Amino acid sequence: MKVSVIFNIFLASLCSGFLLFISCNFRGFEPSLVDTTKTIRKDGELEFVGSDGSVLASIDIEIADTPRTLAKGLMGRGSLDDTQGMLFIFAKIKPKKFKMLNTLVPLDIIFIKTSGCVVNIAEFTAPMSERVYASEKPIKYAVEVRAGFAKRFKIEKGTCIRWRRE
Repeated sequence: MKVSVIFNIFLASLCSGFLLFISCNFRGFEPSLVDTTKTIRKDGELEFVGSDGSVLASIDIEIADTPRTLAKGLMGRGSLDDTQGMLFIFAKIKPKKFKMLNTLVPLDIIFIKTSGCVVNIAEFTAPMSERVYASEKPIKYAVEVRAGFAKRFKIEKGTCIRWRRE
């Protein structure tokens, strides 16, 4: 009987320790925020345009332009494909910083100045990370797309965007 009680106490302690470990490593992560079936809400379309005016890629975009949507971004989304992304529109033009907290998929973050042209790109960002990804200059927009998108479609510094809201 004593062995059984001691074993149950040990097991309970082990489980509590494991749960504490998990909660410390996934601060703020709530599984209920994950929606693996929904990637984006289509609010508009965005094209990446080369210096010769050719369209390098076209994506459906969800627009983030309120304090809440700007803060949440693509957190909790289970997937993203090369036809989808999120356009961040900032009220104040200044350098911006992004973290990947609660973001489940690796992304490319494309930082864009007021003219609509790319300033810099943070490629293959680390999911669920507190690492900071920053624009090199003041920006008006940022576009988050699936990791590797910039390389696949030859999006680089100087590439411009044009977009429309539906």
